[in-house]
Amino acid sequence: MSIIDILLHIAAAVLGYVIGSVNAAVIITKYILKSDVRERGSKNAGAANVTRVFGPVAGGCTLLLDMAKVMLVMWLGGVIAGETGTATAAIACLTGHCFPIFFGFKGGKAVAVTAGIGLYMDWRLFLICIGIYLLAFLIKKTASIASLSGVTFMPITMLILGGFSASQYVVAIAAVAFVWIMHWPNLVRL
Repeated sequence: MSIIDILLHIAAAVLGYVIGSVNAAVIITKYILKSDVRERGSKNAGAANVTRVFGPVAGGCTLLLDMAKVMLVMWLGGVIAGETGTATAAIACLTGHCFPIFFGFKGGKAVAVTAGIGLYMDWRLFLICIGIYLLAFLIKKTASIASLSGVTFMPITMLILGGFSASQYVVAIAAVAFVWIMHWPNLVRL
């Protein structure tokens, strides 16, 4: 890898982190609805808590915006540094979403961003993981368990579907790790 490649990957990572730090839950609730979601419900700055506290429209907007930001970042990372730039930007976006520089490093739990990653990589992957999420939610009635189920099956689903690159598997495994780590306090409570 040349110095130019390294600099391009650093640019993709910085861009991914900065855009990832733009947390839709905080922007929608604190600045538009004038009530910070991080002070209500589970105190998590994610789509599930926004839905719980402010309803499905606010929650749906949060979900879509967080998915869109990672898809934008992955596309830009690919433009900047190719396929590995896409992966670099995606992982940096996960980091920014969970630990946003603009909001005191208190962000979401990476579920919506992971959904965006899945959709960007393959619409079939996205639909299967959403199906697993919905099935788990119907059975357990817990968003945390449903999120963990849908995300955990992402790399397995990729293996079944086939055709994914090594860097895409790295992103999927990183997403699983982020979601499990961010949900760990919930699992302890459950």
